[in-house]
Amino acid sequence: MILVTTRDDRVANVLESKKPHLTVSFMNEEESWELFRNEVFYSTMCPLELEGIGRSIAESCNGLPLLIKTTAGIVAKRERSVEAWEEIKKLLPYWSIAEDDDGKKMMEMLKLSYDDLSEKMKPCFLYLAVFPQYDDIRVRDLIELWIAEGFIEPIQTGRSNALEPEDIGEEYLKELVDRNLVQVVSRRSDGKGVKTCQIHNLIRDLCISVSNNPDNNSNARKLSFPRDDGAHVCSVTSNQSRTCSLFVYGYVEEWPHHIPKDCQVNVLDFKGLNTDEGKNAEYLKGLQSLKFLRMIFSELKRLCMLQSLQTLHIVYNTSKYNMNIERLKHLRHLHSDFEVKLLGASEDKMQNVQTLCYVLLDSKLESFLKNGYFPNLRTLGLQINGHRQLKGMEFSLQLLTKLRKLKLYLAFKTLTLGKIVFPSTLTKITLSGYDGLKSEDMNALGQIPSLQILKLGGVSCIEEILNCGTQRSFLLLQVFIMVRVSSVTCLTLEDGAMRCLRRAIFRHCPGLELKNLPKQMRSLGYNLEFEQLIPPLNNLELSREEEISDEEEEISEEEFLEAEEESEQEYSEEEYLSEEEDDDDDDDDD
Repeated sequence: MILVTTRDDRVANVLESKKPHLTVSFMNEEESWELFRNEVFYSTMCPLELEGIGRSIAESCNGLPLLIKTTAGIVAKRERSVEAWEEIKKLLPYWSIAEDDDGKKMMEMLKLSYDDLSEKMKPCFLYLAVFPQYDDIRVRDLIELWIAEGFIEPIQTGRSNALEPEDIGEEYLKELVDRNLVQVVSRRSDGKGVKTCQIHNLIRDLCISVSNNPDNNSNARKLSFPRDDGAHVCSVTSNQSRTCSLFVYGYVEEWPHHIPKDCQVNVLDFKGLNTDEGKNAEYLKGLQSLKFLRMIFSELKRLCMLQSLQTLHIVYNTSKYNMNIERLKHLRHLHSDFEVKLLGASEDKMQNVQTLCYVLLDSKLESFLKNGYFPNLRTLGLQINGHRQLKGMEFSLQLLTKLRKLKLYLAFKTLTLGKIVFPSTLTKITLSGYDGLKSEDMNALGQIPSLQILKLGGVSCIEEILNCGTQRSFLLLQVFIMVRVSSVTCLTLEDGAMRCLRRAIFRHCPGLELKNLPKQMRSLGYNLEFEQLIPPLNNLELSREEEISDEEEEISEEEFLEAEEESEQEYSEEEYLSEEEDDDDDDDDD
């Protein structure tokens, strides 16, 4: 027998025989302590007074065996007293593993995984260090940042179906996960793509160490972490391109001082409440090179001057915005918690736009859609306030031939979704704010041929018994989600509807009971989530983010692995029975 171990899942996939390879997970608390204790005390017992602090030190290694062994090696050389070990524990967050011989060996081992990356992927990996330790990293944001920094560029093939930079970024991330350099925290609701990820603090140390090594190649960005009480600040600079990016978590006064002089700014990412908008707006005027911007705004007029902007996140403000986008020819993604009214008079199409969410549906947007102003739009979030706006949109959406995801916030009751001609390319629809959901609407949605994910959030039904699908509707639907859906007590499905359903989620739906779900949904096992509303909500006036939050639609990595394991067990049983039947047939032939 030959046993092969590897950090790279791709190697294991090539070498596996009939059964899947064994994926070793991080050690739990007890396993971490056992390894730590054996490394420190060998065959002797741990003194009782040291067990508590010893367990705490082992737990701080976050289940990574290599780090546990290295830390234990340091502890073993120190005095065996509570005071000495307490001192070690205090110093661990500030300890540089590169200063210890065992730590150097460990970093050399980890660096082999970095050295094996392609030259294009190396800066993408090192960039992960800009995020705070143990922070959940949203994959969408990460890929948009990679693009803003120039790590990923469009493939010039001249073909209409060429990969977008976002697609390449997804492949890069998948490879980092396969190499076990990135940990999956949660997956998308269909269980396929990664939604949030993390890097181990040891991997983060590796990224910082390599980035700040003077001998590193010219593609690397130098990372610095200025001290700001109560905030995490990271400044990223490139000596070769003379560019800088700034990340701020929390409130930081006078943030422009963290940007070196004579540097073009690629990224400004504010996760905190930097509320001095007067100074912010004044400083932004000079940042003509800015490609990624996340910040609170009360007005968007001055943003039109940022003609290099690729990604704009408008954070937490209830104001209604008017935004002229005709000068933003490089814009790819517009994300806003509240609707933006788009303006513009240019006849030139915005070829780069991938995301508009949320934007107000009015006559101007209708004109944009009818004239093919956004030919490559993939994700669209619409705020619809009345019939007049909806009437003009009924046939406009079908012109978006690359649209994959559609989010509709309907701020009125009387509507029939069957009047809207949906693009056949749609794979995901989110419907929220609607107070008139009925079986007729569900049947209309069921006719979208490519639909795989349907989410209903913060809506109210006008029928207590909701027919969720007629015969042979929702043929490709895999995920069905209802969150805070009221005035419905029973769901039905006709034969042949939702035949590909793999996962269903019901949260906070007053009046709806588990026993009143269709049999097809109740038989999903681990892939059915049902939570009653306790206590009942009295106010359904929620923002779009609250109506169906990202946390409610995602699936944790643990849930995903459990469901996969259950699926594999079911498959193995079926395979076993099939083999038994084959054996019986053979006996009959004899």
